[in-house]
Amino acid sequence: MEIRRTPIEHPSAWRGIDVADDPAWRVELGPTEIAEIEQALTGVQRRGLRAGGFTADDFPLPTVEAILRRCRDDVLSGRGFVLLRGLPVEGRDLEAIRTLYWGIGLRLGTPVTQNLAGDLMAEISDRGLDVNALNVKPSQTNAEQRPHSDPADMVALLCVRRPESGGLSRIASSLAIYNEILVHRPDYLDVLYRGFHHDLRGDASKDSPHGVTPQPIPIYRCRDGVVSSVFNASTIKDAQRRMPTGVPAHEMAAVDHIVALAHRDDLRLEMDFRPGDLQILNNYTVLHWRTAFVDGADAAHKRLLYRFWVNVPGSRPIDPAMAAGYITGAQTGRTQAGKIQTVEARATAHA
Repeated sequence: MEIRRTPIEHPSAWRGIDVADDPAWRVELGPTEIAEIEQALTGVQRRGLRAGGFTADDFPLPTVEAILRRCRDDVLSGRGFVLLRGLPVEGRDLEAIRTLYWGIGLRLGTPVTQNLAGDLMAEISDRGLDVNALNVKPSQTNAEQRPHSDPADMVALLCVRRPESGGLSRIASSLAIYNEILVHRPDYLDVLYRGFHHDLRGDASKDSPHGVTPQPIPIYRCRDGVVSSVFNASTIKDAQRRMPTGVPAHEMAAVDHIVALAHRDDLRLEMDFRPGDLQILNNYTVLHWRTAFVDGADAAHKRLLYRFWVNVPGSRPIDPAMAAGYITGAQTGRTQAGKIQTVEARATAHA
């Protein structure tokens, strides 16, 4: 197993303090692009098509598609994150927003399922659940999350409504964190490359003993000289509540060290989402989480995001031990064959 012991020098190993004022990661849609999206939405609505029921060809975006391609390239090969502003969600009903988002999301990659039910788009809102209970996903509560990556190549979060207060998005480069570990705690590398079991939060299959991943999932691996990360502090800790034997405290300390580094003022970056904001992240290079929030009394001030997980095969050399994220043994993270046509699939079909 190749363990990289030299610093990562790449735009994806950024520090929040260095990029906070850089306008390059903020992309604003103008009136022409917004009108193009609205025209495409009207077209599929007239045909009675909804999210999940049409292909990229049904939602033509000749100008916006080029913008989305540049955003995706920067997420996959550059800095690893983009904030796209201006998607026309305000004043629309939720079905229309989901339909619009589906048309946009097909340009990012191949959507994959997010749960046992096979949902390709997840609704992120507070459902009044206890974040400390087993099988409860923090995204279904209003509690502060721990830093994590999602089990797909990329995650895209569309803000529909803001809360009354709180709910700040926070991100940090997992590769900048790696550089800090190299300097200050290189003794953690062996355990981080070996990895940990993860709680599957009720999405376990019969191949998942104790309701956790069958094998440890590495937090870091290096393949063809490229370091990638898969991390979720909450599912690692929850797995300890299910397994018959626990992980030694000195190994769990490596997990806590990553969390502490992600929160460090000079490493993290904050975003205050507005309706119509679309945050796109590379899950192999960026950790994300959010602060606690309080919803308002009326529906207009209840926080709501829609989430896409997408895969872009061949976009990064990933060690097979971490290629399934931390959902190994579950039925999630799969493409629903025959229902999706992405930009790449369309190009191949028309070649």
